[in-house]
Amino acid sequence: MKKTIFAEELFIGLMSGTSIDGIDAALVAFDSARKLRLVETQFTEFDNNIRAAINDAAQNNLKLARNEDSALHKSLAPIYAAACETLLAKAKIPADMVSGIANHGQTVKHEPGASPPYSLQLGDGQIIANLTGIKTYTQFRQADLAAGGQGAPLMPAFHKAVFGDQQTSLVLNIGGIANITRLKEPLIGFDTGPGNVLLDQWIERHLNLPYDKNGEWAAKGKINNKLISALLSDPYFSAPHPKSTGTDYFNLAWLNSRYPALNKLAVEDVQATLVELTLISIRDAIIKLGIDQGSVFICGGGANNPLILGGLAAKLRNFDVQTTNRLGVPSDWVEAVGFAWLGYCCAHKIVSNIPSVTGAKSKVVLGEVFIPQASAKKMR
Repeated sequence: MKKTIFAEELFIGLMSGTSIDGIDAALVAFDSARKLRLVETQFTEFDNNIRAAINDAAQNNLKLARNEDSALHKSLAPIYAAACETLLAKAKIPADMVSGIANHGQTVKHEPGASPPYSLQLGDGQIIANLTGIKTYTQFRQADLAAGGQGAPLMPAFHKAVFGDQQTSLVLNIGGIANITRLKEPLIGFDTGPGNVLLDQWIERHLNLPYDKNGEWAAKGKINNKLISALLSDPYFSAPHPKSTGTDYFNLAWLNSRYPALNKLAVEDVQATLVELTLISIRDAIIKLGIDQGSVFICGGGANNPLILGGLAAKLRNFDVQTTNRLGVPSDWVEAVGFAWLGYCCAHKIVSNIPSVTGAKSKVVLGEVFIPQASAKKMR
């Protein structure tokens, strides 16, 4: 196969987020930490067994204190490696042209308040490196946690580097969990609460569908005021930033605990109310940021849901609500590109945490590197 010549460095970014739908893989070419371009993308869907195993690990994680405590840490690694192989085949790029793979890993537990603090992202970096023959960067939260930070969210630093210092702009990622970045200095970013996770879990339980396409099922329901009040009374929503959370906190067990009479409500009304929870928690978070007008650039799975986009536009009338496509990064691929950026930063020893976001006491280089073992099987 004839090699394509690139003047830039190539990194693969892998993201499998709290929506647990699959792996976003992005091949990104870097001139520098501030100048990059998206070369190719690939989505690898998780099969039902993997999705169920990840959900089970996240919601029944009391015995998990290390990544190695879950069998998924090793079993997910070949799936990540195969996603890289598919991406490179699609791009017609050989593995030896790629400087690194940067994998977020699958979060199943996030305990920044524990002593000592820790966060578990599954997907063994050494196995990925061995199978691909490519240097692999993982475990991006740990250095920030060790510096006294939340270890999350990780994307605000990328948003700042790529989208710039837009004084009245916000970047909103709506994945399983929603998080927001205020680009105005000092940079602030935090998890606002559930994005799609409760919507996805509720429709899967009742209709056996992985997600509510275009919000069509939720649109059939009515918002239940007692339910929304009970959910919004959770202390997470009123807690000050820095803060971060995950699906190990916001899940159907949490939903039932907040409203024990849930089974007395029409199931589509619950879905409609869960959309409202996402919208209100995002709106309230923006109000607390002290910006009352400007632009909100949305990325993640929620950017594809017209019910959520329309709801945000209605609740944020002083804002121009649009997707990150306007900024030059497709909304479906922002996080995968962001992790390629984190891998590039780790390789070049560039600090990539933001203390004003995570609460860390110092700026640090994020990520751990795994070198392919000489005897390992490599891509052909």
